[in-house]
This record gives sequence, structure tokens and C-alpha cells, in this order.
Amino acid sequence: MPWWFSYKHNGPDFTMFGAAHLSVLTLLIIACLYFILARETFRNSPKLDRNIRYTLAACLIFLEASYHIWYIVNDAWSVQFALPLHLSSITLITCIFMLITGHKRLIEITFFAGVSSAFLTLITPDVGNFGYPHFRFFHFFLSHAIVIIASIYMIAVKKTMLTFSSVMTVWLYTNLYAALIFLVNFITDGNYLYLMRKPAGPSPFDWFGPWPYYILVLQLVSLILFVFMYGLYQLLFRKGHHHNRKGNNYMHE
Repeated sequence: MPWWFSYKHNGPDFTMFGAAHLSVLTLLIIACLYFILARETFRNSPKLDRNIRYTLAACLIFLEASYHIWYIVNDAWSVQFALPLHLSSITLITCIFMLITGHKRLIEITFFAGVSSAFLTLITPDVGNFGYPHFRFFHFFLSHAIVIIASIYMIAVKKTMLTFSSVMTVWLYTNLYAALIFLVNFITDGNYLYLMRKPAGPSPFDWFGPWPYYILVLQLVSLILFVFMYGLYQLLFRKGHHHNRKGNNYMHE
């Protein structure tokens, strides 16, 4: 097994805010700005728009499939941690269907729950010690970054209208999902959504106190993040979307 695909770490270490980490964050910002600034180009070319969306969806499918293959070939796959139940995995799935169907509810879920969690995760990545150019490094950062890029694309290019009620709806969905996963954790002895204990490495969870108090704090923090993202949407996109209020908020293909 080559070191760059091995489950046992025997390659370069990951350095938080090192050259590789900062390069990923920089490229992410550039990609988001590009799709915002070039949005008219994609709006005026249905074929180009379709190709972009389907390519992003295909990348996410490939990344998720290769992630499970990595576990399996390394004889490390376990129901305790490998099921696609973490928020990043669920929003990756909603992102795929969002890109294919353009359904407004999927855009709302992916934008508020997916982008907020992906951004915080990219800032304080739970990537073990797998540094560049290990497979896990590429999988982790690409999968989270594409969720952010795809959400920005769908809002900027497709002129998706978001309302404050979207914030509360997604927050409710997220809490209902967390309640379900809490039961799954008991059944699988897992730690999905980190409801049973904090991540091993540095993470935003460290700021919110010990278990179980950090779970309660996360309820408020997630709501604040969703409201902040709604404000960011208002600042960046609302003016350009105002005239499209009665237009289609999702695609039919």
C-alpha cells in the first residue's frame, strides 16, 4: 500500500495554517469570487451551466466513493465512524442532488447547514495528521470546498431567493436530524455529529465547554451562524436577486 493511500499515517504531517492549508483556503476564496463575478456568463449559457453543475456533482460522488474505498482496502471501514451521517456527509449528499435538480429546499439546507459547517471545518480541519499530498488531505479539503463553491454557484448563478424563514426551517431540520443521530450513536457506539464526545484534534467544539454542555451551546451557535449567513446573502446577492422575486427559484430539467 503506497503511503499516500495508507490508513496508517507514515507520510508528511498536516500543519494547521501551513502552506498547504493556506493554499487551499486561498484557492477556495478565488473560486467563489470567480463564480460570483462571472455569474452572467453561466446564466447566459445553459449548456455551460449544466456542465459545471454536473461536473461538481460528479466530483462529489467520486470523492465520497473513493473515501469508502480507502477505508475498505485498508481494512478500516467501521459502522462506528464510516457511515455518511456526519453533517458534512449529509450536506455533501444534499449538495449532489441540489446540483442535479436545483431544488430550492436543497439549496437552503446545503447553504446554511453545509457551508457553515464546511467553513468552520476547513478553518480547523479534523483531518488527523494526514498532510499534503496524502489522499485523505485531498478528499477532506476538496469535498468541503466543493460544497461551499456549489452553494455559492447556485445562489449567484441561479438567482435563488432565500428568506429568513429558510434560516429557521433549516435550523429545525438540523436539530431533528441531530436527535435522530443521537439514537444512531447509541446503536452503533459511534460519535456521529460529535454528539458523544468532541473531535480528537483542535476544533470549534473546544470553545463550547465539556460534554454535554457544548451540545446545548451548539444549538445557539448554529442559529447565530445561520443568521449571519443570511445577512451575508442579503449583502452579496439580495440586490441582484430582487427583480427575480417572482421568477423560478429552482430548475426543471
